[in-house]
Amino acid sequence: MALTLKKVKGTLERVLDKNLQDLVRGIRNHKENESKYIAECIDEIKQELKHDNISVKANAITKLTYLQMLGYDINWAAFHVIEVMSSTKFTFKRAGYLAAAQSFNDGTDVLMLTTNLIRKDLSSSNMYDAAVALNGLSCFVTPDLARDLASDISTLMTSTKPYLRKKAVLIMYKIFLKYPDSLRPAFPRLKEKLEDPDQGVQSAAVNVICELARKNPKNYLSLAPLFFKLMTSSTNNWVLIKIIKLFGALTPLEPRLGKKLIEPLTNLIHSTSAMSLLYECINTVIAGK
Repeated sequence: MALTLKKVKGTLERVLDKNLQDLVRGIRNHKENESKYIAECIDEIKQELKHDNISVKANAITKLTYLQMLGYDINWAAFHVIEVMSSTKFTFKRAGYLAAAQSFNDGTDVLMLTTNLIRKDLSSSNMYDAAVALNGLSCFVTPDLARDLASDISTLMTSTKPYLRKKAVLIMYKIFLKYPDSLRPAFPRLKEKLEDPDQGVQSAAVNVICELARKNPKNYLSLAPLFFKLMTSSTNNWVLIKIIKLFGALTPLEPRLGKKLIEPLTNLIHSTSAMSLLYECINTVIAGK
């Protein structure tokens, strides 16, 4: 009986908790003393974060995420954010990762505690758990996280789900920037994605390699035949623009490449109605002279 009454009391307390809508409505209704009202709300949130119920903590973190967008510092709640990230319920996990994406940085002390949690989510049978982990990690990845998780993300590039392959390919660019030593072992898989049957994955791979090539074009000269094949077969203007930009950087390094590009670039110049693509074609022709 006592246990039942305790549960009922706890449920009633949860009903009285402010949710995000209540917080937003309250801020709008307290324009004259907004700072005081928000300070009171933060005190309430701190009490909610002490609660054992994960749904209460998730609700509190959601409100803190909104306050962070208003300019309030929520770094003090970093450990509680990780608690919500570790929830098995997707809606709570997503709220936790969103808060982490917005508030975590290289100076977040508890960031080292996320490594195993993220690795577990990346290997989850639920692709949405893995996806939300990739999304969050892209915003707060550090050199240590990049080093520890590079292999897990590289494995996801071979996932049977295009949704995950695309996200894994894109975040690898951030991994390479934070931990350059990961580029060499992961590059063969990244190169394979240039011929992925899914256009979204293929576009992501083109984007990553083109961004890498901007820093050192010479290292990617060997990919010219593959990019030439893509340029002559793709109908995606965005992909074509990226590839043609890359060729603009490669042609000064290999004179024969300029001659090879004359025909396909001429065809594109005469056939495309996209001014952005036309501009890149002309730029590359000039670079190849």
